[in-house]
Amino acid sequence: MEAFRVETPLGPIELLGRDTGAPVQLVITGAFASSNTLELNQQRFPELDVWRTHLPGNHSPPLVATSVGVFAAAISHALRQRLAGRTASVIGLSVGALVAMALDPALVGRLLLVEPPLRPDRAWPLAQLLDAMPPGGEDFVWQVFGLAEGRAEPRDYTGLVERLRRPAKVVLGGDALLPERERTGWPSLVDADSRRRLAAHPGIEVEVLAGAGHHVLKEAWPQFEPIMRAFAAG
Repeated sequence: MEAFRVETPLGPIELLGRDTGAPVQLVITGAFASSNTLELNQQRFPELDVWRTHLPGNHSPPLVATSVGVFAAAISHALRQRLAGRTASVIGLSVGALVAMALDPALVGRLLLVEPPLRPDRAWPLAQLLDAMPPGGEDFVWQVFGLAEGRAEPRDYTGLVERLRRPAKVVLGGDALLPERERTGWPSLVDADSRRRLAAHPGIEVEVLAGAGHHVLKEAWPQFEPIMRAFAAG
């Protein structure tokens, strides 16, 4: 696996994959994702150049600031340098899905968005991150989710839905966010109002995977893999 480090005005972006001039599939992982998330996609899709990127600061260098907008601007800058006239189909996971929605639309073909937490202020399981985040994760959790010990601020990313100008498939867990309850693993982090917004957008197709929560790849891989394969096939 190769790694391409692209310098941007906001800091470096690292793209893991290969560049043979083939169509590009960009994978943007989520908050504190493991380093091997979807690392087999190049084997699954040998006809594509699969580039994976982690959110800045997670298995990759931090940027000058921490926010969905800054992440998207830096990744867009990197894509502008590397795509060489191509557009990228993009798979975004969780916060990576928010970043995917905010990318420069001129660089993006289609989007596959998995569990974008459009209203993290309503996603009660996120409070667990205050005890479970890795060292140094405090800035990310505060800036992106509005959570810190003893304080909270609302974060609202629903405007990304209205501004979306590329066709998108959104995959959501079917295990609803509310009511608050005990559960092994998190329920979906996409609240009912966000689901309605997504479903009302003329360019978005929503698919709900029954029984899955937020961690779709872990809890519903047999249902998700064919969706991803159909997306890759165009």
